[in-house]
Amino acid sequence: MGARLAGLLGRVRMLRFGVATLVTAGLVLAAVPAGGEELVGVRTAAEGASPTAQLRVMPLGASSTEGIGSPDTAGYRLPLFRDLAADGVRVNFVGSLRSGPASLPDRDNEGHSGWTLEGMVPYVGGWVRAADPDVVLLHMGTNDIGSGATGQVAAGRLDALLDEIFDAAPQTHVVVAGIWAKMPQRAAARAELARLTPGVIARHRVLGHSVEFVDTSDLLASPTDFSDGLHANAGGYAKIARMWTGRVEGWLSAQRPVPAQAALTR
Repeated sequence: MGARLAGLLGRVRMLRFGVATLVTAGLVLAAVPAGGEELVGVRTAAEGASPTAQLRVMPLGASSTEGIGSPDTAGYRLPLFRDLAADGVRVNFVGSLRSGPASLPDRDNEGHSGWTLEGMVPYVGGWVRAADPDVVLLHMGTNDIGSGATGQVAAGRLDALLDEIFDAAPQTHVVVAGIWAKMPQRAAARAELARLTPGVIARHRVLGHSVEFVDTSDLLASPTDFSDGLHANAGGYAKIARMWTGRVEGWLSAQRPVPAQAALTR
């Protein structure tokens, strides 16, 4: 699988080369979302693109994205970098912040500890526009629910955040992860957000956005996965990294060739 993913990665950066390059190359790639419908125009590269191309990945979120609970691994970012590299995916983490241990080859991220979805909405478009990610790994909502927002309110904020992301980068792919902290005192609101999020995702897919949701409510099943009641420890973050890896590689594998003329005339 590593060689195939590396080959696909060489095609993942497109739409910067222009129509002439696409016609010369003879094909483009279209992303096929989980539901099966085709999204033409998702960023790909001409057939002759460099095999050393890097996938631009934005880790976007709050304290778990920063890595609180396991600073030695920058949360999930170090195991994610290693997992993808082991499968032949060359990653360029992107974002306006830099944090993490020296062992992490790329420390760029958008992990804003303590932030809510509501607080992030006015800024996220600028971050995404500047970083130009191929993939955004979004984990937010914990602080909204923890500060008293209902699941319905948090879902509305998530919807607004996705609007900003896709306004800034219409061809990016976003993986939305649910809340993995148990939050027993806010269990009803947490469950409501998990129930409503698929509807938010469906609205964006109807708009042609490449986005998916992972319900991570039970991803960290044991208290031994946490460093405290809210943040994962190194073992928990390793599980989170494997979840992200599967989604990124699944999206890469879903890129499939489409004749250039057919794609350009749609």
